[in-house]
Amino acid sequence: MKTARDVEQLLICLVVMCSQKLWAAPLPEFSGEYGYLAGDQGFQQFLSNNLEFSLKIKTNAQQLREVFCQDYKLCNEQELNLVRRQLKISQAPLDQCQSTSFNLDTCFTQIRNGLQTYHADLSTIQKHLSANSVAIDRLKLDISDITSNFQQQMETMSIAVVNFPDSAGQTLNFPTTFHEQAGGYLVLCNLQHFLETVYRALRFLQKQ
Repeated sequence: MKTARDVEQLLICLVVMCSQKLWAAPLPEFSGEYGYLAGDQGFQQFLSNNLEFSLKIKTNAQQLREVFCQDYKLCNEQELNLVRRQLKISQAPLDQCQSTSFNLDTCFTQIRNGLQTYHADLSTIQKHLSANSVAIDRLKLDISDITSNFQQQMETMSIAVVNFPDSAGQTLNFPTTFHEQAGGYLVLCNLQHFLETVYRALRFLQKQ
C-alpha cells in the first residue's frame, strides 16, 4: 500500500518527465503564411531597413506637398479631382500588397514598378518646376535607392522581374502653369499614399 510519501514522489517524477518532454518539443518559429522567411536574417534586415526608408520618403513627399501648399496655394487634393482627370494622373497599383489578397512576388513587383513610375513622373515635373528642382531631385535619389533595394531583394529571392504595362511612367502634359503646379501636387499626393501602402505591406510581413 502506497504511503503519502510514495504518492508525492510519484507525482514529482511525472512532473519532471512532462517538463522534459515539453522542453524537448520544438516550438513553431513562425505561424504566418510566410513563416519560412522568419529565420532569414537577410530578409528581416531588408524589412527593417526599408520600413524606415519608406517612412522617410513618405515624410519628404509630405513636406514637399506642404511647400506646394504654401507657394502655390494647393492644399486639398480632393478639390483637384477635376484636374486629376484632365491630366490623367492615376495611382500606381498596389492591390497585391493588400492584406486580403497579399501575394509576395507580385506585391514586390508592383512596388518596384510603382517606384519607377513615380521616379519618371517626378523627372517630368522637375523640368516644369525649376523652383522645386533641388527638393524633387533629393526625392528622386531616395526613390532610386529604395527601388534598387527591392530589385536586389527580388533577385535574392529569385522573384522574376516583370514590367507591368503601366510601369514606364505616365505621359504628363501640362497645358498651363497652374496644371504644372497642380500636377506636381497630385503626383506627390499619390506618392505619399503609395508609400503608406508599401509601409503597411512591409509591416504585415514583419509581423507574420
